[in-house]
Amino acid sequence: MRTGYLSFAIVTLMLAANLPAAADDSGHWRGLAALVVTDQKTVKVDDGTDHVVIVSEQDGAIQNADGNSFLDKARYQVVSVVDTGVIRGGYKTFTEADGSKVFAKYTVTEFKLPEVNGTFEFTGGTSKYQGITGNGKFHYVRVSDRAAWDELIGEYKIPTVVGSAGKN
Repeated sequence: MRTGYLSFAIVTLMLAANLPAAADDSGHWRGLAALVVTDQKTVKVDDGTDHVVIVSEQDGAIQNADGNSFLDKARYQVVSVVDTGVIRGGYKTFTEADGSKVFAKYTVTEFKLPEVNGTFEFTGGTSKYQGITGNGKFHYVRVSDRAAWDELIGEYKIPTVVGSAGKN
């Protein structure tokens, strides 16, 4: 009888050791970036007002200002959509050296050129950033017609799986 309980306990422990344990990587993030406008298209909307739509693409680099590894020294791309009648926002893509990507969408809350303030939300990612969530604020400053810097401050959470069952 005792060997039956002992065998059951050993099997239970072995199975439990192979189950993945959930853990999250999360924290505060402050990114500093330099961007260059690589393409921009402006279209006047003929509706009797000063209505224009601007789509621009920017490319650059971002570093983690806190010295952590999250999105440190990553490529940083921005697609902006500005419709003076309705929309001010766009999309941000961060790509690390290993190819892992983080995607975000953003909304402008204050537009007083050369400065732009707004909020962003992480919408997903690839590889080690799959399932990322989080949000924050940004402060963007145009320093010329082609160059800008951007400061992003926010929180992130990356779901991870730890344990031998979660590894290949």
